[in-house]
Amino acid sequence: MKKIVLFFLCSFFSLAIVGNDQASVKSGIGLRFAGFGIPDALLDLFLFEHPSISGNSFAFEIRSFGERGSKSTFSAVYGVEYSRLAGEGDWRVEQYHRRIHGKGRVSQLSLSASIILNIMPSLPIHPYIGGGIGLGRVSIWAEGVYRDNLGVTINETYLVNKIIPVGHLPVGVVMNYADKIEARVEAGFKNGFYFGAALSYLF
Repeated sequence: MKKIVLFFLCSFFSLAIVGNDQASVKSGIGLRFAGFGIPDALLDLFLFEHPSISGNSFAFEIRSFGERGSKSTFSAVYGVEYSRLAGEGDWRVEQYHRRIHGKGRVSQLSLSASIILNIMPSLPIHPYIGGGIGLGRVSIWAEGVYRDNLGVTINETYLVNKIIPVGHLPVGVVMNYADKIEARVEAGFKNGFYFGAALSYLF
């Protein structure tokens, strides 16, 4: 936890110092929308048995560039993201629990800071890769029915909330228009795999 907080503070102050020393530094704000899914391997950490789930994610992003503005080799992205997924099938929290047939959902609200490496940033259209870390609050909810040993139908609900670390690995292609509008097609991993598009206003 302390290392994550220290990373956020160092990233923020280093970019603030660059911004004060270089008049050409640019910033930006934008939105990203993506289809989202969580690998079974991650869900297995919380649930012994579960169906596949899928959904969408929405992110608000703050962009920060180096001394060459949007043509900088390195830039930073600070994001607040909400994702929601749902699925229906057989659920079991622990191996010794009864199998429940029903539906469930997983939602996550996360904060993250990522460093982006722009490849050939002088071109108006160029690829990029990146990496970042953060913290997220995950909520897992499931409800369903099962029959006990007497054949009686019983309804059961499961709910858990956890604070977990967030890992972010984006890769994509960016298009810059007149140093004012930035459009991106991006895929990656952020405690789940996503593929979507983003639009940012630069200033």
